[in-house]
Parts: sequence; C-alpha cells; structure tokens
Amino acid sequence: MNNDVTLPFVSQFDPPQQSEGSGDPLGLYAIANSLGVRLAPGIRERQSTPRFLTLALVGMTVCEDDWSADTNAISSWLMYEWLIIESFVRQLRDKSELQGIPGWEKVLSTIRSNDVVCERTYLKAPSDNGFHGIYRVLGVKAGIFDELGKPLELSRRILSAWESEQELVGFVDGRGPGRDFRRSLSKAIRKGQEIGHGIDLGSKIRNLIVENLHPRKAGRKESEAIWDALMCNDTMRREYAHSLISVSGQNAWYNASDSEAAYHEWLIKQTTANDLMRQLLISIRGYERLARLLQDAFSEILWISTNDPQPVSFKKLGLGFSIVHAKEEFLKAYYDAVSCLREIDPSLSARVERLFGCLGDVNSSADFAQALVEHHIRIQASKSPNGKRPWFDLIENRGVAVRPAYAMSRFDPDPSSYVYRYRCRPLTSFARQLGRIGHDEGAL
Repeated sequence: MNNDVTLPFVSQFDPPQQSEGSGDPLGLYAIANSLGVRLAPGIRERQSTPRFLTLALVGMTVCEDDWSADTNAISSWLMYEWLIIESFVRQLRDKSELQGIPGWEKVLSTIRSNDVVCERTYLKAPSDNGFHGIYRVLGVKAGIFDELGKPLELSRRILSAWESEQELVGFVDGRGPGRDFRRSLSKAIRKGQEIGHGIDLGSKIRNLIVENLHPRKAGRKESEAIWDALMCNDTMRREYAHSLISVSGQNAWYNASDSEAAYHEWLIKQTTANDLMRQLLISIRGYERLARLLQDAFSEILWISTNDPQPVSFKKLGLGFSIVHAKEEFLKAYYDAVSCLREIDPSLSARVERLFGCLGDVNSSADFAQALVEHHIRIQASKSPNGKRPWFDLIENRGVAVRPAYAMSRFDPDPSSYVYRYRCRPLTSFARQLGRIGHDEGAL
C-alpha cells in the first residue's frame, strides 16, 4: 500500500521512517571495498595528496588533545584544520591550487559571506571529510600515528625532514627558529577555542603556513620520508605500489587507459607478482565480473523505466540486452566469484552466497529482473538506521516505475570495466607528488 492510499487515514503528519538512500543499491560495495583494503591498506580513492600526512603531524605536535577526547570544547585538531584551510583560501590567489583541499569551497563561501569558520559553516562530519579524517586511516595503517592522533616512531623522520627543508628546526622540541611558528599556531588554536570559531591569522602567519605547509610542495627529503613510511609496514601495499610505479607498470597503466581491469590482467600475468597478490587480483576480477553483470542489469531496469511513462512489466524488462545477458551468465560468474573469494577469505565468499545466491533460482530473464528488483528492495530496507526507500515503486500487477530522483539520462554499459576502483589512481597520484614517477603525459 503506498502513501497516497494511507495518507487520508492519518490523523496528523507522520514522517516516514525510511529516508532516501542513493548509494550502493545492490549491496555490492562492501565486498569490493574489503578487497581494496586488502590490496592497499589505508589507501582510499578520495586520497590524492600525501603531504596532508605532514600537515596532520604538524598539527599533532601543536595540539594538546587527542581525537577521542570527549569534551564540549572544539577539538584542537579541528581548530587547527580550520586555521590551515582558511589560510590557504585567503592566501592562494589561483583557485586551481585549492583543488583537492578538503573543505576549501565551504570556507571560501563562508569568507565571502563575511561569516566565520565554525561547526555551523564547515564540513559536515569533519572527522570523516576533513583532511584529518580522509588521511587518518592511512596514517594509522602505515604506523605514522596512532588511533588517538599521537605521532609514532615513523613520524620522526618526516617531521625532521620537514623542519630541516623549511628551515624551521626547533618546531618539535622548542629550540630553534621553528619555535615562534609553533607558538603562533598554538596561540591561535587556543584563542579560537575560547571564542568558538576560526580566526583570520593575518597575512604574515598565513603566508608562513602556505610557504611551509602547501599540500603539493613537499621537499625532496620529506617526500622520501613519507613514501618510505607508506611502503615499510605492509607487504601487499608495497608490492602493489612498486609494481604500479615501475617502468613496465606505468607503461601498462598508460596502455590500459585508466582501466584497472586491463591493468590487473597485465599484472596477474607478471612472473614478478607474488602469489598472494595474484590470488587477490584474481578474486577481484571474479567478483567484479559478477558485480558488472548485476550493475548493468540494474541500470538497464532504471533506463527502461525512465523511458516509459507507464509502469513497466517484468516481462518487458526481461527483454533488455543486459538483463538477458546477466541471466545467461549469472550462475557461472556467481560460482567463479564464490570460489575465488573462498581462496582468500571464506567469510567474503559466504557473504556473496548469502546476498546473491537467490538470484540464480530463476527460470527466465523476466524472473531475473523481478528477483533483482526484489533484492534491491531488501538491500534498501536493511540499511541503517531505519532502512532506505527503494528506487522503484512496485505497482501491483503492472510492474515497476522508477522514482524521479533515480531516473537515468543515459545507459552506456561497459562489460569490460570494473564497477569499483582499486587504488591505482591514488597510488599514482602519491607517487607523482612524492617524486617517484614523472609528470609526463602517461601519468594520471
């Protein structure tokens, strides 16, 4: 029964328990992400600028509280982040230099409105979306700092190189020309905490921040220290990165034209690839084949529904090319994915069986389309806290109608490509910015 039927019988406004949910409509992402985490622990697709690790370490040296502090006061790390981003926005005239800096657009809008940078005007969930949040998991996984935001042994070389190259020796231990810079930052953080929002540091300190902490201007020794730290404590991340930045790896990545599926095919065949990485890549390939079949079939259902003003029957949906193809290839792709994943993690294999096994118990492509829609509805209903609304309205005895927010403007299936990404882009960006590969046209 839809809302139009029930609404007249509701005595007063009763907000729906389910909200919109536009991400991961088939429940495919979590398994793909788990595979990506195994391949390059700590690396995330939205990371691109490794010097934010240095910026975080500088802040940790200045700040007094940790990330877990339970206090009503503004955390010192967050105040530090506000001061740094506001300095970049005010000081850098070329807006292209701000690209890739988390939160810069919010801060620019705040400045133009003559407002202050604060919890109200900054990013939602900065502990996830600010530069500390985005790079925190990498710093922790690499052993550069701990879960509480305290620098560990590997941080010493990075900070030492930074101090030396920026001529700020004494920043860490308080003896030398870096002492005044540290004191200025510490004083500004305390003042901001007292008044409850960020402050304009003035052109002198802003200029020092840009000169010494520009996200894309790490010194040579600092770059070496960051790269070495990222490569030292995880064999899989190190070998995957080294394969990618090798001469043959960069040629293969360039020839793959940004296709990780093609690049992985090349890497699987390399005799230098270790057995664990090869098996993981084979598992990714197997899972992605299954994911691509399901994603293309689901997208085609959206596309057909978008282009029909009336509810679309499952019989009509079953005529779609991608849906027919998915029905024909599903069982083989499903069993291959289950088998490959079992080699590296039986729990992932069991999860695929639990989530997608029911899709194989159908007799026709129309039944497959219906099973896929019903699977989507179950996935949406299972999302926290109270479930999410499905992308379709089911019209009894008439089929499905796509809801306007999820209508598709185009459908261009690409069976040879992965649905998800597996860290080639951020690793290439890291390597380029840290001087491990050049800036030629072949680099991403």
